[in-house]
Amino acid sequence: MGISLRPIAIILELAILMALIYSLFAGVQFALLDLGLSKKYQKFITWAMMILSFLALVFFVAHLITFYPRSSLF
Repeated sequence: MGISLRPIAIILELAILMALIYSLFAGVQFALLDLGLSKKYQKFITWAMMILSFLALVFFVAHLITFYPRSSLF
């Protein structure tokens, strides 16, 4: 009877990837606003980044579940 660490590894990897994606999109948002984009577009940019983050999350979940190697502790 083996203990599968696969779900824990997938969740940890998703957390790291989403932290990276969040940092990337926050940097893009700050750069767009600093380069002269009006503050009236800030809500639209925030929603666009949230939608793109959700799509990235769906992509990563699908691929990690499909392609993450199966192994057991024992």
